[in-house]
Amino acid sequence: MSAGIEAQHIPFRGPNEAFTEVLAGRIDFYFLPLAPALPLVKEGQLTALAVSSEQRATALPDVPTTTELGLKDSTYLFWTAVFLPAKTPRDIVNKLYDESRKALLVPAVQERIAKTGNEPMPMTVNEFDAFFKQDVRSTAKLMQQIGIKPEE
Repeated sequence: MSAGIEAQHIPFRGPNEAFTEVLAGRIDFYFLPLAPALPLVKEGQLTALAVSSEQRATALPDVPTTTELGLKDSTYLFWTAVFLPAKTPRDIVNKLYDESRKALLVPAVQERIAKTGNEPMPMTVNEFDAFFKQDVRSTAKLMQQIGIKPEE
């Protein structure tokens, strides 16, 4: 929307199907998390035009952010999280949080995450709850603005 271009939404089952279509020239572009695209970018099969994070991706430091390119309100994060059943006892939630946070500090884990193009965003349970709710609201608003309807 910030770029002022019109695009047709094409739902794919996953990145591999979309990559095939981009590489064959049947679609012009595809937005996705960096991890599945990074190997194809490094091999020169795909060109990364921009990243939608607030800062440049460590794995692609020469690729600008959409905001740097002048696209206002274009930050969009692709993220991964650990979810538990809502009734999980708080001591188990806290233990899993503590152990996950420790794991993110292990150099071998950091190296493996970096190789995939992902960047940790550790948050407390309360911080993630607020982040998640805001992400759902902003994604719903974006879908409404561009006319994407949820499948029933």
